[in-house]
Amino acid sequence: MAASLIPMEGGSPIALDKPIMLIGRNQDCDISLQTSSKISRRHCCIVQCGDRYLLRDLGSMNGVRVNAQRVVEMELNPGDEISVADISFTFRMDDGKVKQRQRAVKENSAGPSEAPAPLDDRAEEPDDEHHSHTYSDDQILENQLLGEEVRLKDDSESEAGFVRV
Repeated sequence: MAASLIPMEGGSPIALDKPIMLIGRNQDCDISLQTSSKISRRHCCIVQCGDRYLLRDLGSMNGVRVNAQRVVEMELNPGDEISVADISFTFRMDDGKVKQRQRAVKENSAGPSEAPAPLDDRAEEPDDEHHSHTYSDDQILENQLLGEEVRLKDDSESEAGFVRV
């Protein structure tokens, strides 16, 4: 189990085993909390982004708190106390994920990584407008969460045989 929520009032751990876990009073939620009328039908969600987990309030009336502070969105750390309205959990990660995460934080704080070498010798320094990389969805989300600008290129005009409808 990579990460889980441990109910503060006892009970079995809830595995966070999907990339997006919806929490609310509705039966269709991944984590359905029907014991409290203070919980919205779609209260919040926990999103897994690589080795990171983000908690996001979905506009609930009674809010979400992490370590007693109300938040709209926040990255979770092992041991954080999460309160969904009036129901509380402790966020837990298994040791392997915690160690991977600590390594990633060290690597990211060491400084920016170098760009890949050009593929041919005649390549010039690309300007920002024409320079591109391929990113996975997780990398795009992670870059946005870190405050880095991510621009998607629309090259549909340059594709031969492409017809706009």
